[in-house]
Amino acid sequence: MKIQYQHRHQPFHTFISTDNTYPLHLHKHVEIAIVLSGKIHITVNQKEYVLSEGDMVVIFPNQPHSYKTTESSRILLFFFDAAFPGDFTGDLMKHMPNNPMVPKEHLVYYVSNMLKALYDRYTENCDNRLLKAYTSVILGHVLPLLSLKKIEYTQDLDSIQRILAYVDLHFLEPVTLDLLSRELGVSKFLISRIFSDQLRISFRDYVNGRRLALAQMLLLSTANPVTEIAFESGFNSLRSFYRAFKKEYGITPNEYRSGAQELI
Repeated sequence: MKIQYQHRHQPFHTFISTDNTYPLHLHKHVEIAIVLSGKIHITVNQKEYVLSEGDMVVIFPNQPHSYKTTESSRILLFFFDAAFPGDFTGDLMKHMPNNPMVPKEHLVYYVSNMLKALYDRYTENCDNRLLKAYTSVILGHVLPLLSLKKIEYTQDLDSIQRILAYVDLHFLEPVTLDLLSRELGVSKFLISRIFSDQLRISFRDYVNGRRLALAQMLLLSTANPVTEIAFESGFNSLRSFYRAFKKEYGITPNEYRSGAQELI
């Protein structure tokens, strides 16, 4: 079955969805969904879960998933880059849950209230640091409920997921099609075709997208010089960083940082 690759550029985004039905897709972001009312069928890694009011699901990066509403549903959705909450990045990038669903009765009562408060703060355009704080506290309560297991490339993931998981773990290093082919035992021509035909993005743009997501977070949350951030994010030259950043966001890193500071 063909999997749609969904491009999300914002480091954090949340909204309420009504009667959500969405075909099989994956993306580089972490996704949290909590049911506000009704019932929804969510398939994650080929296993279907039926969620009712108060139930939650946590979908890790590059996990194929889909939504189906048969009658009615209202769900609160959160999307954020694995680098966004900081302290939990390693857990989110190097592990996957045995069971992504958290039933209402297993949630600490105030987690659902915190999710709703996080949604309210986002709609009020609050400081990103506050969004990160809320997200970290929520993850601190929820991740232990998921029985995380370390990703095993050869056992747990199909070709697309293995490729994306490897890139997500090594994007700060010099990653090439030849290296990926050797490490995963997959033809580099097949890898290139997966990116172009199924994910609708070039291999280079995907790798740069992971690096730019980290750079964006560092620009917003640190006072580090732009040159330092470029190399910390995996770029091998300041020129390539500026070119990739302007292609993605339409402005330079300095302009992006200045604009974000004016909004705080």
